[in-house]
Amino acid sequence: MSEKKINKLEIDLYFLNGYTTKYLESYKIAASLYNMSIKDHQDVEFNVNLKTYDGDQILKQLKDIIPKNHHYVLIVTGLPIVDSTGSRIFGIVDPKERVAILSEDRLISDPKLAKERIMKEAAHLIGHFWGLGHCLNETCIMSYAKSLKDVDTKLPMLCKSCQEDFKKAYNELIK
Repeated sequence: MSEKKINKLEIDLYFLNGYTTKYLESYKIAASLYNMSIKDHQDVEFNVNLKTYDGDQILKQLKDIIPKNHHYVLIVTGLPIVDSTGSRIFGIVDPKERVAILSEDRLISDPKLAKERIMKEAAHLIGHFWGLGHCLNETCIMSYAKSLKDVDTKLPMLCKSCQEDFKKAYNELIK
């Protein structure tokens, strides 16, 4: 993890901006930040050519490590991770298991933008925990980011459409 550590409350507040916070006063997201040495585990394959780790393999490994009674777990790592196609990604999530991995590898390339980028991608992953999909609005926090430019284009909030989807997901939760 980088020198600038981000705590759980910052992530909660970043995602749950003023608009959405009022819907969650009785239910807080419990995001646990783990500092784990995943790269030393023999089950995680390192791709020598790409110098990356398989995000799906790490998620599978975490099922055995993380306590079953967790709410949501967000792991922040400096490891470069890829998806099943071999594309480098900023994060990967398993909504069913309520576990996500955020790779700060490329996000910290500019120290002035590092914290904002990490917070945006953490909020994006938390959005997936709540059932939100990728958004076509490039300024929405739920838009898919292939590049740092995409991350920088995002605003630190949900668009109106995703806010409505979030409200519906929350209302389903409290029924």
